[in-house]
Amino acid sequence: MTKQRAEVPTLSPDFSSIRITARVTRIYDRLDAQMYLVEGEQRALLVDTGFGVGDLASFVKGLTVKPITVVITHGHLDHAFGAGWFDDVHMASADFPVHAIHKEWVEEVHDEARREGRAVAPAASPERFHDLGGGKVFDLGGITIRTIPMPGHTPGSHGVLLCEERTLITGDAANQRTFLFADDSSTVMAYSAMLQRVLEETSGLYDRVFISHATGDAPVTVLQDLIELSGRVVAGTDDKIPFSFREFSALLARQVLEGIEDPRANLVYRPDRV
Repeated sequence: MTKQRAEVPTLSPDFSSIRITARVTRIYDRLDAQMYLVEGEQRALLVDTGFGVGDLASFVKGLTVKPITVVITHGHLDHAFGAGWFDDVHMASADFPVHAIHKEWVEEVHDEARREGRAVAPAASPERFHDLGGGKVFDLGGITIRTIPMPGHTPGSHGVLLCEERTLITGDAANQRTFLFADDSSTVMAYSAMLQRVLEETSGLYDRVFISHATGDAPVTVLQDLIELSGRVVAGTDDKIPFSFREFSALLARQVLEGIEDPRANLVYRPDRV
């Protein structure tokens, strides 16, 4: 007998979800991150795991009864720290040092969650993760998933191509406010070269782009737009808007439209890392 989708609510104190296609569900972490559950005929694949606050495994098992593989787009605190709920986890080993830094940062978030009586994911050493390396292919049954190296935001960032869905998930590797200012981020020139490679590799393969923040949707031209904006940064003709985050001082390449959700691609970079 074929197993049916579990009939449970898709809302919890920590997560909510919405089905955006017949095979893809967007999951919202209340701490401001988005994940994607892709279901094939035999297996399901979860893209990212949020901050690790809330029982993500139970929530996902309420959405699908299929075995779950996890792909982590990169090792930051809002993407990788619910991984301890799952057994089959894949992340690029190039992001292990990134994960170690963000493990220290996420502890503050986890401590606050414990004080509130909320569930926190078990600690998971990335040493037990499978390495995405130069990219992997996952056959879920009726839908094929390809991971694509997209270094820049972090050294091990990966995009996820849902082949039959004609959808590219970029995580934070390319979006409306792409961060390139950390010490382990690439230069703007190297980032632009990576985007050009990915654009050529995926030409004609996707009609939609999903990201991990804001509305969850990016223009299908986001890679081209970021290549163009990178060129402006290299030429020194970008808007150079001062920007700060934690201990970092950086520049926003494009002036953000005020009062609306600005859909345009943008870069946040350090002038010494062009």
